Amino acid sequence: MQNQPQTLEWKQLADLPDVEGFAGSYAGVSNGALIVCGGANFPEKPLWEGGPKRWTDRVYVMPEPGDGWRDATPLPKPMGYGATASLPQGMMLIGGCNAEGTYADCYLLTYADGDVACRAVAPLPVPLTGHTAAVMGGKVYVQGGSLRPGEQDAESRLWVYDPAADTWSEGPALPGRGRFLQQMATIGHTIYVLGGIGLKEGDDGKMQRDMLTEAWSYSAETGWRRLAHLPHFCAAAPTPAPVIGGKIYLLGGDDATVKGFTPLNHPGFHNQSLCYNPATNTWADAGTIAAARAVLPCVFWRGMAVIVNGEQRPGKRSNQVWGARM
Repeated sequence: MQNQPQTLEWKQLADLPDVEGFAGSYAGVSNGALIVCGGANFPEKPLWEGGPKRWTDRVYVMPEPGDGWRDATPLPKPMGYGATASLPQGMMLIGGCNAEGTYADCYLLTYADGDVACRAVAPLPVPLTGHTAAVMGGKVYVQGGSLRPGEQDAESRLWVYDPAADTWSEGPALPGRGRFLQQMATIGHTIYVLGGIGLKEGDDGKMQRDMLTEAWSYSAETGWRRLAHLPHFCAAAPTPAPVIGGKIYLLGGDDATVKGFTPLNHPGFHNQSLCYNPATNTWADAGTIAAARAVLPCVFWRGMAVIVNGEQRPGKRSNQVWGARM
């Protein structure tokens, strides 16, 4: 690995006002305010004690970095494990799932006068969960994900949303494996799809995880291009992955090194980060991070890459919110 990146400085923001916190939330920006909503946790008793997973429809807003969180009007239904895109028009919530199944529903959330309004926009052409999104040229690009919850399938398709027309179209599919819980980022007129989880059939005939280190870029001019492989597997890191100083940062996530543990005695996810330099097509170790988390959103807000809640270990959430900058 080459071109060592600068160390990020971390600042803790106000905890989300839920004692458990959430994984699979949505996070974005509208009119200068940070919005967090949806996701799931185990509020009644822990996963390892048989606690049921519960999805939330709660919406929280933080107008300024020094403010606490305020409750806003809830989502139309509990949802999580979808994707988010921050647009000039507002924060776009894209697909996801809950206990009843997977959804194609999309919403635009806008902050004004102390509350968050939510209106439906064109739904995805297919229901998706575990997918990722990035904004390029004013349009939203959605890649991968699963049509059904429970890691039964993995998509390689690319969907493109045009906010001006409120329509979706299908772009060229990623040439590599179908995947979910991958990371995605944008630099200029290029999007990047990094790592994630594929599926393969095991000896018992059941689908099992296939940990991917593939990295790809896409632009209208070049199409899909294969990039240097990640130095190690990474999935479920904060996404869209932040771009700082022209480089892409993968902040923690699951590197698949922790094996053989139950949710009760799992030691937690690794607190290392990776940095990709597109100018040299190389990866570098980006050092330790303040909060080792997986399955969580990231949004660039007020000069910070803000990561929200996420899993500390399987079944155990965090309600912390952190911001990183150079």
